[in-house]
Amino acid sequence: MPMSETAPLLSRPTIAFPTISDALLRLDEHVDRAYIEDLCPRDVADICSGIAFRLVVLLQLRRRKLRPKPSSDIWNHWTEMTANESDINRIDEQILNAWDLFLNEYRTAAEIERVLWTSFPANAESSSEVRVVDLLDAHCPSELICHKVFILSIVNRWKHGPCPEVPPELDSVSRISLRYDAMCTPRVLHCVDLVAHLSYFGLLVSYVMHPPYEPTDSDTGVEYIGSRKILLMVFSLSILFRPWTVFKIPTIILLIIFAIHLPAVPFAGSVGFDILLLCFVCHALQFHFPIVPSPLFLFKVHRSLPFAAFLAHGFYNIILPITLFFLPIFVLGTTWLSIALAETFFAPSSLLSFIPTPIQTRTTVLYMFFTLLVATTCSLFIFAVQGRGLDSDAAGWDAYSSKVGRTARASFARAVITYSSPYTFPAPFSLLQAVLISGPSFAAKCLGLALPFAQAEKLLWRISVGPLGFLCGLVMMLFP
Repeated sequence: MPMSETAPLLSRPTIAFPTISDALLRLDEHVDRAYIEDLCPRDVADICSGIAFRLVVLLQLRRRKLRPKPSSDIWNHWTEMTANESDINRIDEQILNAWDLFLNEYRTAAEIERVLWTSFPANAESSSEVRVVDLLDAHCPSELICHKVFILSIVNRWKHGPCPEVPPELDSVSRISLRYDAMCTPRVLHCVDLVAHLSYFGLLVSYVMHPPYEPTDSDTGVEYIGSRKILLMVFSLSILFRPWTVFKIPTIILLIIFAIHLPAVPFAGSVGFDILLLCFVCHALQFHFPIVPSPLFLFKVHRSLPFAAFLAHGFYNIILPITLFFLPIFVLGTTWLSIALAETFFAPSSLLSFIPTPIQTRTTVLYMFFTLLVATTCSLFIFAVQGRGLDSDAAGWDAYSSKVGRTARASFARAVITYSSPYTFPAPFSLLQAVLISGPSFAAKCLGLALPFAQAEKLLWRISVGPLGFLCGLVMMLFP
């Protein structure tokens, strides 16, 4: 009998491994190779699962060593810091030895992915899982995150999705379904997510440029509720159901402002509208950060992400300290200036009724323009200060120093992780997933019911995200 559609690729290992927390508890403070090798089950025939488990344990142990509990005693604090540095060096050596051991022989792309993406339970009390790729950040060993095999594997998954491992006995219908799913690679899903965010931003721009004004006594605020507000609330709510980042704070504020003003809307000149202008500025600037979704990921990531990371590193280490140093006098100076020009800078309210765009919006756009001008000037200053120390022969990820290159690689790895789950629902489809799948699934779990929500989620994804991802995938095939 032909086999039906199988489980997602790169699932959990078949052999029972201990949880990561149990493994770290058994290690205690020992970082010797013998202790770590004893943690792996003896009957592990798959070297990919064994190496993956060893790397996850070592990387988690390394993270713990990087965040020691400070001692109140100076001498003990110093000795603990010295011991931690020695342990971290030994852990790094064992991580590289395990990675080199795996690469001593020829490895297929699927085997490399199994090492990076095989998940292990974090602890027995929760369902959270840990993979090697989840622990590769800017602070992990540079020899691992900068290894060409890791980068090539991540780039391959970004462009083409997981390595296909289709069983030969799979029936034709399931084969067609898997090929249909494979069109929605992480790059394609990011493109869909970016289009949704740009649509949301376009609606916000339309609202702040042409907002509703305060109604007269004969009108009610309900009459001003239109498609813009409804779509803005739907988009903002669906974006919040995506993985959390700090850049979702403006979206949360926007949703709260619209919810507070129900059943009316934030009118031009109100405090709520002024807060919306702040959200507008934040959204306009956040597309320049290496956080998904961002237009930076549409270009060659080995060039765009290091450049963005270089500027962000320069702003954090050069521009931000200077800004904080002059911030008090700058705030006082602008306050005195606004008081001095209060009668000439702000036009009378009778004249504002003839202006299509509110004065608050015009002022915000003007300030944003000057902010961009200052940011450009600061960028040139960063190049003048730090550009002298750059290696002219370096290129690619490390064109702006190895530290910036590690940060850029970590940003790209996080982007691939975000869109690598078996069935990813970008906004606004994430709202459908929350209402039709996640909410009922949580309720059924609380009631002790076993319902096939996994199959329902797969079907919902194929009829909602799948068609749009398929079209974007056809377009992406023109841009290898």
